[in-house]
Amino acid sequence: MTTNLLRQRTPRPARRPAGALLGLLVAGVLLAGCSQDADSAVSPADDTVGGAVGGAVDVSAAHADEGGSGQDAGGEAAARDDARMVVQTGSVHVEAEDPIAAARAVAADVDRRGGRVESRSESAASADGTATAVLVVRVPATSVTATIEELGRIGEVTAVDLQADDVTGTAQDLDARIHALELSVQRMEALMSSAGTTKDLLEAESALSERQAELESLQSQRARLADQVALSTIEVVVSGPGVLPVQTQEEDGTFLTGLASGWEALVTTVGVVMVVLGALLPWLALAGVVALVVMAVRRRRRPAPAEPAAPEPVVVGARSGSDEGGVRPGDDG
Repeated sequence: MTTNLLRQRTPRPARRPAGALLGLLVAGVLLAGCSQDADSAVSPADDTVGGAVGGAVDVSAAHADEGGSGQDAGGEAAARDDARMVVQTGSVHVEAEDPIAAARAVAADVDRRGGRVESRSESAASADGTATAVLVVRVPATSVTATIEELGRIGEVTAVDLQADDVTGTAQDLDARIHALELSVQRMEALMSSAGTTKDLLEAESALSERQAELESLQSQRARLADQVALSTIEVVVSGPGVLPVQTQEEDGTFLTGLASGWEALVTTVGVVMVVLGALLPWLALAGVVALVVMAVRRRRRPAPAEPAAPEPVVVGARSGSDEGGVRPGDDG
């Protein structure tokens, strides 16, 4: 029985290799397809990795030449500094013996440097104060330092206050908006040329007008900003004793001075009286009208005077009633 069992089991191991081979073949086909997909999926990454490696090699090669890279970096930094837009404003206080003459010298120096004087005010010296001059000047941004040095030669600089405002971002924003509006205007013009109906033409024309107005406003702001960057604004205040005006001394205690003083007092008094009369005249007129109305009302309310009674006639020789009824003593009867 043992022999029979061994004979029956021996064919089974012979059949297993065939099934295993079939399974291996199927697995190999599947693995081949997956490997192709994987290769196709990895190839871009390989290219990227290769590019990164190449970039790393380029960077290392660039670091190998430190002198050349330093020069390039310095040139780029200088270019960035030149591209910056800065608005400079400030004020300078100067003391001079003759502020009026010093102001003329400042104006001449600003004109010589290519700038201009925006405003100028001067006041001569008096007994109560010193002479002063105030100028608002616009000078090229590259000449601000030289202008302040020249002010130090004209007089004594006592105070300097300068501010710098970087407007590079504002300028770039305006440039971008202007460029976008220019493209929009061009598109609207193309739409107007291809408009098929009158309604479309009117709508395109209205939109074009709005965009052109906005574009002109932005261009005006950009030009104003460029002018502020190109020419710095500085307020120059010049003060000092100045030159006192010539005063004539009058003799005191003379007849002419007394007459002049009296005449001035008379004129002043008459002027004051006229002013007071002018202020009271409307009130006086109103008071007179009210008085007339009151008098008229009183006259109407007053009763009329009574007429006097007529006198009774007197009869000569008539006797009174008392005499008629009695006998007077002494009468004979």
